[in-house]
Amino acid sequence: MNTLFKDLMAGSIVYALIKGDELKYVEGSIVSVSQPRVNMPEMKVGQLPTVQNVVDVTYSLDGKNYTDVADVTASMLQTKNPGAVSLISTDKEAIVRELHATHKNSENYIKEAEKELPKQKKRIKECKALIAQLDNDFKERQQNEERFAKIEETQKELGGKLDEILTFLRTK
Repeated sequence: MNTLFKDLMAGSIVYALIKGDELKYVEGSIVSVSQPRVNMPEMKVGQLPTVQNVVDVTYSLDGKNYTDVADVTASMLQTKNPGAVSLISTDKEAIVRELHATHKNSENYIKEAEKELPKQKKRIKECKALIAQLDNDFKERQQNEERFAKIEETQKELGGKLDEILTFLRTK
């Protein structure tokens, strides 16, 4: 069973997964945990307030201290304090589970993006064709680009043939 934040003492280890531009795993330590208190969130019109028992958890990661509010029944919390979305946990296994979930989400994202790529490339071609049909300036630019591309391709072919001729002449 996971240790709850409210049961930690100064010096206890916490584990953090920082999900910035790069994933980073850090072990830190508890600086202090307050006594439990009642947290009364803002009341919204037509909504009953939910009273929550919380503790203020101050922890140190990479030499910097951060403070977050954690439910008294929580063994992990999500925060943006270290500068990026981070998962802070009293148990390393929670970090491992989060890494597995993040890995799976990234794989699924790539699969979906790869599935959508041909459709979006086709959409771009269709848009260009319709724009060229409706916008004369765009059509002229497209035609010029096509001409330049053909000229460049012809120059590459001629350069290759010239290299072949020079190689042939050098071997004789």
